[in-house]
Amino acid sequence: MRWVWSVVGAVLVGVAVGLYFLYSTTPIERALNRGEWVHILFVGVDEGRTGKPEADAISLLGISPDPEGPVPYFLLSFPPNLLAYRGGEWKSLKDIYRDGGLEALVAAVEAIGEVEVHYYAVVDFAGFVDLVDAVGGVEITVDKPIVYEDQSQDLHIRIDPGVRVLDGEEALKYVRYRGSESEYDRIARQQKFLLALAERVRSRGLRALRGLLELGLSRVDTNLTLWDGLYLARRLRDLPLAAHLFRAVPGRGSSDTEGGGLRPDFVALRKLLTHWEEGERFYTRGELRVVVLNGTGERFLAHRTRALLVARGVRVLRVGWADRTDYPETVIVDLSGDPNKVVALKDALLPGIPIRVVAAGDFSPEDLPTPIPEGTDLILILGRGFVLGD
Repeated sequence: MRWVWSVVGAVLVGVAVGLYFLYSTTPIERALNRGEWVHILFVGVDEGRTGKPEADAISLLGISPDPEGPVPYFLLSFPPNLLAYRGGEWKSLKDIYRDGGLEALVAAVEAIGEVEVHYYAVVDFAGFVDLVDAVGGVEITVDKPIVYEDQSQDLHIRIDPGVRVLDGEEALKYVRYRGSESEYDRIARQQKFLLALAERVRSRGLRALRGLLELGLSRVDTNLTLWDGLYLARRLRDLPLAAHLFRAVPGRGSSDTEGGGLRPDFVALRKLLTHWEEGERFYTRGELRVVVLNGTGERFLAHRTRALLVARGVRVLRVGWADRTDYPETVIVDLSGDPNKVVALKDALLPGIPIRVVAAGDFSPEDLPTPIPEGTDLILILGRGFVLGD
């Protein structure tokens, strides 16, 4: 019977080890280990002039499952006056939070960024001040005088230029200041402060970090636990603080009927997030530089194709004849070496057209009767069966 007890013991040990690894890791750690990105929404809230809390600062922290990759994390800021389509109308994120609370804001951010928000942290002015004071203030270089008076909010700001160590109250004024700046200028200043704050927190070391996290969690409304915070601190502590990973959602000014808010530039945002999270470069059609050549005997086919592509936003540098007129299929010669540009050009053409892709090294543009301009990304040679779309 000893072998029976040996087997039972081995099974129990295996179960114990499995349970240990299952429950000794945080949900964030398990998600990252599965190769998934984790997104945390940070919201800075003020009291609001209407008596309801308003979102004054909104940022999304993305954490990559690959800490050794080119984008181990990113911080994407959302202007509070950025517009989202909710309830049949365009509303600013600030108004969405004021009227619908955190749940409505999370839904709007997810819709704009096409990402899932897994965690959140909401901090008010008092919590922000306490956190900055807890690290002993933050040293930052103030580029120009910051002077602002708003009697309605009892807000009086004066910060002289130079290297300053800002305590909690001064730091709050520094990040709140608007003046005559655009919302993007304000975000740039907030992100500059966040980089300096992160550097300051790192300098305190892991021993002091637990106390800071406990204080922070007591001042912040969040679904993160202390263990989540400690894990994230260990994961992020040695990563480079790179300014290029701190960005803002691109937007364009909207009409007065939309309250003067910013309409998101969804194409530019998708390019940015795709590059960050998928490691791929996403191209708009306007970024392609294409030469269109007629490889059939059909007259003016290249000119009509150019008109179609230009109407769809593609930059066509030149049209002309190919080296022969009996191409059995349409060919894309990839001079750029970037397959994502090929994908973008295919997307601009009628689906279902047989297209063969040829690498630059397997084709000699010098043999073409049409000179290829410098900087051309792709040569589109129209072959038999090529059909123009609508």
